[in-house]
Amino acid sequence: MLYDAHTHLHEFLDSRIAKFVREIIIAAVSDDYPSSKRTIELSNTYENIVPCIGIHPWNVDKVGFDELRQLEKLLSETRCIGEVGLDKRFAPQTFNRQVEFFQVFINWAKDYDLPLNIHAPDAWNDALEMIRRADVDRALFHWYTGPLNLIQELRDYGYYISINAAIKIQEKSKAVAREAPLDTILLESDGPYEYRGITLEPPMVKDAASIVAEIKGMGIDDLWNTVSNNFSRLFNL
Repeated sequence: MLYDAHTHLHEFLDSRIAKFVREIIIAAVSDDYPSSKRTIELSNTYENIVPCIGIHPWNVDKVGFDELRQLEKLLSETRCIGEVGLDKRFAPQTFNRQVEFFQVFINWAKDYDLPLNIHAPDAWNDALEMIRRADVDRALFHWYTGPLNLIQELRDYGYYISINAAIKIQEKSKAVAREAPLDTILLESDGPYEYRGITLEPPMVKDAASIVAEIKGMGIDDLWNTVSNNFSRLFNL
C-alpha cells in the first residue's frame, strides 16, 4: 500500500475515492463541520481512510464557536484533528482568532489522545510553540516548507513533517527532503488543491516517493516501509 498523510477527500467524487483507496491509505482532512461529517461518512463507507475533523484556519472568520460544539460531538468517531493550525502567510488578518481556535483543537488532542494534522504557513514556530507548551504527543506539520533548522527540533519532540507531491516542481520541498531525517518524513498530496497549474491528487504520492528516495539515496521499497512505519506511529494504527 501507498500512504497519503493529507488530502481533502471530501472534495472528490465517490468514484474517484473508491479508486484511490484501493492502493492508498489516506488521512482525509476536513475544513469545517459539514466536511468533517462527510469525512466521517466516507471513512465508514470505504476502507483505508483515516478520518480527520477540524476547521481550517482560513475558515475561522466564517464560523462561530457553536460550530466547534457541533464538531466536538464527532470526536469519538475520528482518528485525527485536522486540518487545523495557524496561517500568517495567506490569512494574517484573522491570526488572533486562529490562535483561539487552534488552542481548542490542541486541548481536544490532549483530552482525546488524537494527533494534529497542522497547517502553518509562515507560522511554523508559533504552531510548534503552542503544541509544545501543551505537551501534545503526536502532530504532523503538513506540506512543510518552513525553516530547515526547525526540522530537527520537530523531530526532538517526536513530530512529523509531510512532503507534498509538488516536490516535482518545488525546490523548497526538495531542500526539506534533503534535510529531514527519515523517521520524520511522510508524503501527501493535499488534493485537490491546485499548485502552479497542477491539480494535486493522492496517486501523485507515488512520484513524490520516487523523488524523495532518489534524494535520500535509497530504494523505493525501503522508503515506503519507512513512510508506512511513520504513518502508523502518527495515527496509532
